[in-house]
Amino acid sequence: MAGLISAFTGDFIVSPKVAQVMIAPLDRDGKVDGEMGGAKVLQYWPESLSESKSQNWQSKELPGLNNPLYQWVNGGERPFTFTAQFSRDMDGTIGNTVEEGKHDVDIDAAIAWLYLLSSSDYEKTADMTVAVAPPVLYLVFMGTHLGYQNEGGAPVDNVGSIDNASSGVHCILTEVSVERKNWFPSGAPRSADVSLTFNEVIQIGQNIIPYGRDRLKQLASKYTRTTSGGH
Repeated sequence: MAGLISAFTGDFIVSPKVAQVMIAPLDRDGKVDGEMGGAKVLQYWPESLSESKSQNWQSKELPGLNNPLYQWVNGGERPFTFTAQFSRDMDGTIGNTVEEGKHDVDIDAAIAWLYLLSSSDYEKTADMTVAVAPPVLYLVFMGTHLGYQNEGGAPVDNVGSIDNASSGVHCILTEVSVERKNWFPSGAPRSADVSLTFNEVIQIGQNIIPYGRDRLKQLASKYTRTTSGGH
């Protein structure tokens, strides 16, 4: 499996992608949270990435009109969905009997890490226990410009080959769906597919940073196709 997926977290393989997908949990100040394990990259580059953006309009029906009137209310969610794949070629204990590498990762540990990123927590104070929401994340899909101009600022300057701030977006992880498969005789899974759904957020640290069309204009201006007679 590892030789068929065109991505890597180490040395080159056949037709490699130099890009990596990074996920960084952030603390309450919007900085990378080392206590949550810091920034990590996926073992493989996902085969696809789905993205959408909705707008909420309220229809107003008036007598005598063929069509309703529409009043814009607010922007809707902007979800990102992709499947993270993890695999291993060798059976045994990763880090003990089996050396961790690009073809051998602890699949259960990787799944636990993703669940961690979507989990709430509890903090004890002097007189009560307080629920703590799951962390805001910084998701980087190198080269995809998910963050457009990224007015919120990237919480990391550079991780490996990841150096394009506009490739990152602040988000929350809203769904983790796991399929383990291809078992070793010991019962350990040889591979797993983890379907992930993220939603963009504008709560960055202690601030709320909304954005509008200006954030898109610079990138959108690079598309210059017009009706000038070309095919």
